[in-house]
Amino acid sequence: MRNREKWVADTLVELADTLAPALDPASYWLCVADRYTQLIDSSSVHLTTVGDRPVVVDTDERLGELVAEEGPGVDSRASREPVVNVRLDEATSRWSRLAPAALSLGYRSAHAFPFSRREDLLGAVTILTTETEPLPSADLKIASALADVATIAMLNHRTIAGLTTTSRQLQGALSSRVIIEQAKGLLSARLEVSPEAAFRVLRRYARGHNMRIGDLAERLMSRRLTVADLLPQGGDLIPAASPSAARRHFPARPTANS
Repeated sequence: MRNREKWVADTLVELADTLAPALDPASYWLCVADRYTQLIDSSSVHLTTVGDRPVVVDTDERLGELVAEEGPGVDSRASREPVVNVRLDEATSRWSRLAPAALSLGYRSAHAFPFSRREDLLGAVTILTTETEPLPSADLKIASALADVATIAMLNHRTIAGLTTTSRQLQGALSSRVIIEQAKGLLSARLEVSPEAAFRVLRRYARGHNMRIGDLAERLMSRRLTVADLLPQGGDLIPAASPSAARRHFPARPTANS
């Protein structure tokens, strides 16, 4: 690899850049797997994440199911420690299915690095190589650093995405509250009732029509509904209305002497 130091620096910066809430985790982990294939020659990479939306990346799909069930990646996730420089011809009892299958495909060594940070575990990456020689210590350090950076970056992304979602929910609740207050003010002025009574008018109509009060308020303020639409047909059903408002909107029935 030409200019190895620049490649390492550029890769670390690239993997650390996860602050955009719209980042696609699947695309991100695919990028991580690709960087491992660039780092270690003559290798296949099998990357698996855990959680609600697991991601699986296999550069050699012939071993995908076996790698998911046993091997250095499974061991690395369990121990949260790297598993490196394991010769497959010496691991046939340790990984009774994976080792023979990998050997038959020309692989000779196995390595794995966990995506873990303190109590958080995101997954692991398994690397199978065709070389029997141990990986150089510089490659092991870089591979471990890539795993650490990817883990921290994705944990940061989850935090940012969570905060963004919470912010949107709070903004939505605030906007809904504002429109409800505006609708209460409109009803209160038009019907000459207290804001509390105006809210009861909104609530009664919303319940009767299976609507959210915020949606009802938005329709009222956008003039898709009128104040008259919210009023019942006949009867003294304006809650807490003043006597003058009640007489104006619902005239008293004539008595026998009138």
